[in-house]
Amino acid sequence: MLIKTLLVLVAMAAPALAFEPVTCTPINSTRSIIASIDDANDFCTFMTGYGVNPVAPNEGCAGVYCQGKVKNGAQAMPAGYILSSNYAKNTSYVQVTGCIDSSVWAQNPQDEGGQMDSHGWPYSCQGWAKFVSLIEPATNTFCIRCCDADNNVDCNTSISTKGCWNVVPGLYTMADGSACKPPANMTTTPTSTTSGVPTSSATPITSSGGAGIPTPISGSGSGSGSGTGSSAGSRVSVSIEMVGAVAAVALALAASF
Repeated sequence: MLIKTLLVLVAMAAPALAFEPVTCTPINSTRSIIASIDDANDFCTFMTGYGVNPVAPNEGCAGVYCQGKVKNGAQAMPAGYILSSNYAKNTSYVQVTGCIDSSVWAQNPQDEGGQMDSHGWPYSCQGWAKFVSLIEPATNTFCIRCCDADNNVDCNTSISTKGCWNVVPGLYTMADGSACKPPANMTTTPTSTTSGVPTSSATPITSSGGAGIPTPISGSGSGSGSGTGSSAGSRVSVSIEMVGAVAAVALALAASF
């Protein structure tokens, strides 16, 4: 009887082992942890709280903010934070990429940012199996992609230090086609090493009008996880798949007693 009880407890505790420990303070007690993407003008993504720096060690305490329609108990995106939003969708995923003004949210202009996703914490993207998102104050870029498969093919959560341009290839441009402008006194721009960007299926008022990816200026690449604390790309955590297997085995053994 004792062994059966222990196995049931293992099965119940297994899901919690899949996520990183949270050592920060959540932005509020009623924060939403459900992202969503409808189009370039209506989407909800994760952000750390106002003036919370750096982003990386506070990823587990982020909440959802919505541009356009507010849903799922989230908060409205601060006015002026999103400068452009480029929407793209194919049969496997949907995404929004673009430019931000990090000063609006009192973010450190030297902070390379952080990644918030569904494998590091119990976050999700409505209607999709997996998602990955980043905010990068040092390059004034943001990105979110929601995928129909829970793997690292389209939503790769293991390369956060490579930054938005590599985690979510897409358009990082303003409405006039110019690249996102780094904060004052910052000269670095994102460097992309991946290709295969889907064609935008919408032309939002804040989009770059469907222009191709701008050629990045030589310089250091954008990477999340700088500053104090580890990023999602360097964490050592148990995979969701393995945790699910552990739970299933534990339940099966418990049933045999």
